[in-house]
Amino acid sequence: MQTRMIVLLTDGSRLKGHSRDFNPSRPRFHLRLVGPEGETGARQEIDLKSVHGVFFVRDFAFDREKRYEPEDDLAPVTTPPAAGARALRVTTAWGEVLDGLTYGYQPQRPGFFLFPTRPPQRTLNLERAYLTSQAVVRVETPPAEADSPGNVDPGSGPS
Repeated sequence: MQTRMIVLLTDGSRLKGHSRDFNPSRPRFHLRLVGPEGETGARQEIDLKSVHGVFFVRDFAFDREKRYEPEDDLAPVTTPPAAGARALRVTTAWGEVLDGLTYGYQPQRPGFFLFPTRPPQRTLNLERAYLTSQAVVRVETPPAEADSPGNVDPGSGPS
């Protein structure tokens, strides 16, 4: 199955495309590039050492400046199960702050998956992100919000 992804490289450039072989335990993966009109282009091998983040998206044309609301025409996003997850707030090297759930964050590992939970407008297109350790400036436990869906006790997950 091909997965839509946006790859943020350490030099600040972004690549959009489809991949069938992304596996964070392997040093490289391949991306079939997608252009501005949606056409499929060349296949490019990407070294994971040159990656800040891999963002698994639902729509390449998603307008980051527009405020999407849950009732817009996108299908609902499945919320990841909170059992066994830890809530994290991650500040990235490019200045973005992502709130989400993770099932395997360990600072000494080369990276981890984050399933976004807030803000809701961000979660409409981003299904999950793989963030490399070089992309992470700070990891903290977000403040508890009683009305926040997907909010979990940060101590409930594995350390």
